[in-house]
Amino acid sequence: MNKYTIVMGEYPQNCGLEKEPIEWIVLKEEEHRCLCISKYLIDCKQYHNLSEKVIWQDCTLRKWLNSDFLLSAFSSEERENILFSNVINPAKNTHDYIFLLSCDEAKKYFDFGERGATTTAYAREQGAWFLEDDCDEKNNGCWWLRYHGEEDEEAEGKFNFISCVNFDGYIEYGADNVVAVNCCIRPAFWLKTI
Repeated sequence: MNKYTIVMGEYPQNCGLEKEPIEWIVLKEEEHRCLCISKYLIDCKQYHNLSEKVIWQDCTLRKWLNSDFLLSAFSSEERENILFSNVINPAKNTHDYIFLLSCDEAKKYFDFGERGATTTAYAREQGAWFLEDDCDEKNNGCWWLRYHGEEDEEAEGKFNFISCVNFDGYIEYGADNVVAVNCCIRPAFWLKTI
């Protein structure tokens, strides 16, 4: 499938707090819904606020995505079209409006070179790590995945670190401690299409 983008919601993207439209890549289309992920790395947050073993269900980033981010980035009309989705995880499935991709989903929906993503100026201002070299990946950062592990379905909650996608698209399976403050967020959601 050829990926295309849609515009929905608003979030700060340049320096300052002024909100701008968010671009979303459509990763997959199904009957009556499509899977969307932000085109850019839009913010920089910890996966969890304590350095401890944690599963997606209990991490503070999940709470932030499904409360503060959901309410601030989307109008009430837009929120009505974001589906409350069953999100499959090794330790415990969740129901989320907004979520992160898993390692397997990142590999399934993106070719290697497509996984690398650019940080927004706002994310860099919030402390995001980014590649400063003058090259094709300039300003690319790393982004959190939902849990640690390649195909290791037993890995969720066994470590105090989580997998990330690196600036070049490579998936780092034990990438960073859950309290790291320089990894970015690339939110995803299922959008109702009818």
